[in-house]
Amino acid sequence: MQDQQGELLKRIKTFCQPNNKKAILELSLTFGILITATGGMMYGLSHGIWAALLLAPFAGFMVTRLFTIQHDCGHGAYFTSRRVNNIVGTILGMFTLAPYHYWKKTHTVHHAFSGNLDRRGVGDLDTLTVKEYHALPPLRKAWYRVYRHPFFVLVIAPFMLFGVKFRLPLDNPFHTVKIWAGIMVTNLGIAAIFAAIVYFCGWQALLGVYLPVIWLGSALGVAGFYIQHQYEDTYWHRDKEWTYFDAGMQGSSYFEFPALINWAVNNINLHHIHHLNGNVPSYRLRECLGQIAELRDVPKRTLKDVAGCFLLGLWDDDAKKMVRFSQA
Repeated sequence: MQDQQGELLKRIKTFCQPNNKKAILELSLTFGILITATGGMMYGLSHGIWAALLLAPFAGFMVTRLFTIQHDCGHGAYFTSRRVNNIVGTILGMFTLAPYHYWKKTHTVHHAFSGNLDRRGVGDLDTLTVKEYHALPPLRKAWYRVYRHPFFVLVIAPFMLFGVKFRLPLDNPFHTVKIWAGIMVTNLGIAAIFAAIVYFCGWQALLGVYLPVIWLGSALGVAGFYIQHQYEDTYWHRDKEWTYFDAGMQGSSYFEFPALINWAVNNINLHHIHHLNGNVPSYRLRECLGQIAELRDVPKRTLKDVAGCFLLGLWDDDAKKMVRFSQA
């Protein structure tokens, strides 16, 4: 079994080589659509709200897509140069509101211990077992239920995470000059972008277009991260039983969406491949899936399965599955 797993990982590794031309094209196209859509929204605000509303999803998805590119840079996977990855990732953080080096560090921990019940707490979504939940005092139980409620996850959490926490992450476990300097540089960059929008386009453009688009992009990103690991037959094990391979294959989802959505989210919905090897560029994930049959031999989920993920709140350690609060 281990030989088969090792062989599969070797085959996936052959797709880790970045393509700079492809990377620049994808990044340019994403920025181009974002600028066009937000520009159209700003124009639409003065000629009728409907034009702005129709373009909002396109702009929001492009913000999410920029975040997936920043994410690839954090893995050193988007460009061939580590330096270029870091520079581009830092700049993109000013548009996605996610400080690059801080997020990169916490996300590395997420990859190292995803699905490990004894290593929770950094770079992941808080997930309690049924027994842990029942052992909580009433107020903490109530907070956890609020925290896991779909309205909180999809509406409030994006603002709290990208708008508040990332500006000054006081729970940052990595107290290095580089990370804190990166956070402050990102904040200055965000302030400069806001100021430029107000100066050239006015407060209406900032409050009525740019900030709502950033919130929508953040909400789509949070939703995507949520469904990547929160589904009924996901993978959680204690440290002694946990394996990196199984956490990737069983605890990271494989979603298939309509082609346009697959492109908009940069194929990060093929998340099992990404967790088996985070160095595969997003623009090569589809190629990897097509050429390695074993990667298609896992449960495939579609849009109809998304809503059910948000109804789950606890890990049942006895039944080995995620359950609703009503089932606990």
